[in-house]
Amino acid sequence: MTVNWEKISPERFEQLCSDIMRSEGFYNIRRMGGSGDRGRDITAQKQTQLFFGSKETQNWIIQCKRLVKTNLSIDDLSSELNKIRMHKIDYYLVILSNTLKPNVVDWIDGIRKDFPFKILVNDIDWLESQLKREPSLYKFYFKNEERSEQIYSIKNSTDLQIYTAGKMPSVALRGEITKWRHDLELNSSKLKNKIGFYHPEFAGCDHTGIYLSETVQSDFRMISQSNLLVAYLEDKQQFGTITEIMIAYSMNKQIAIFIDESIKTEITVPEMENEDSVNSKYYEQVYDKVFKTNHSCPCDLMNELKPIHLNEYWFMIEFLSIRQPDTFIKMTNSVNVTNDIIEYLKEFEK
Repeated sequence: MTVNWEKISPERFEQLCSDIMRSEGFYNIRRMGGSGDRGRDITAQKQTQLFFGSKETQNWIIQCKRLVKTNLSIDDLSSELNKIRMHKIDYYLVILSNTLKPNVVDWIDGIRKDFPFKILVNDIDWLESQLKREPSLYKFYFKNEERSEQIYSIKNSTDLQIYTAGKMPSVALRGEITKWRHDLELNSSKLKNKIGFYHPEFAGCDHTGIYLSETVQSDFRMISQSNLLVAYLEDKQQFGTITEIMIAYSMNKQIAIFIDESIKTEITVPEMENEDSVNSKYYEQVYDKVFKTNHSCPCDLMNELKPIHLNEYWFMIEFLSIRQPDTFIKMTNSVNVTNDIIEYLKEFEK
C-alpha cells in the first residue's frame, strides 16, 4: 500500500486520526484543532481493565502532525508540551506522517520524567499499519470512496451513548462545549458504565468551512446513533433543543429532560381556598401565565397538572408524558444539573 500524504489536508489528517483512535477503542473523541486549541488537536478517553470488575478511565490528548517535506523538531515539540502542561491528562500522543530524527527521539527519552503524563509518538509505520488493518479508511481518505457512517459510530465502544441537547457556547469554536457538558463528561467517568457523548455541532460560522446543512446532517446522525438524549432547558428560547427532543422522540429514543427552575412560572395564590373548595384565582393565574388564555375552568387537564409543568415547555412535557410515558423529567438549576443527570444515569447500572 502506497500512501501519498500530500493528498489530504492537515484538517483531513486530524479526521483520519480521530477515526483511527475510534477503531482503537477510544471514545468521547473531540476534535479541537484551530488557533485556540492550546496544544489539543484531539481529546479522547480510553477505559482499561485493572482487575476483575475494576476499570480505569484515561484522559488523552492527541496531536496530529501531517508533515511531508519537513520533520518535527525539538523546538516544535517543546512548544507543544509547554501548552499541554495546563491540562490534566494521563497520556499525550503525537501522530506523525513521517519519522522522528534520532536526536528528537533521544530528547524525548530524556524529558519524559519531567512531565506528569506519559508521552508517546506514533510515526508513519504505525499509521500505515493502521490503514492496512482498516482498508476502508484508506479507500475513504485516499481513494474518495464512500463509507457507511453507521460503521464508525462510537456507540460500539461504549455501554451507553448519549446525545446532549441544549444551548451551545456563545463563541463558535470547534471543540468548545458548555460547562454542564464538560462537567458531565468529567463526572461520568466515575460511573460503572463506560459512557460516550455526542455533542451537537455549533450551527454558525466557525471559519472551518462547515456548512449549516452539514451540521444538521451530523446532528441527525448523532441522535440516531445514540441510546439516550439528555436535554437541559435553561431558558425560554431553546427552539433548537425542542427540535432535537422531538427528533429523538420520532426515532423512539430514550429521553431525559432537565428544566431550569429559573423558568418556572410563579403562581402567587394557593390551589385550594380551604379543604373543600378550589381557589378560582389559582386557575385564572395558571391559564393566564402558563396556557396564555383567559379560560379559568378547573378542567381535567388542570386537575392532573403537576408543578413541573408550570413553565414555557408545559405542552411538550404533557405530550411526552402521554405519548412516551418513560420520558424522565426533572426540575433543576445550573448548580445541580450535572449531579442530577449523573443520578439519573446511575439507574442504568441497576
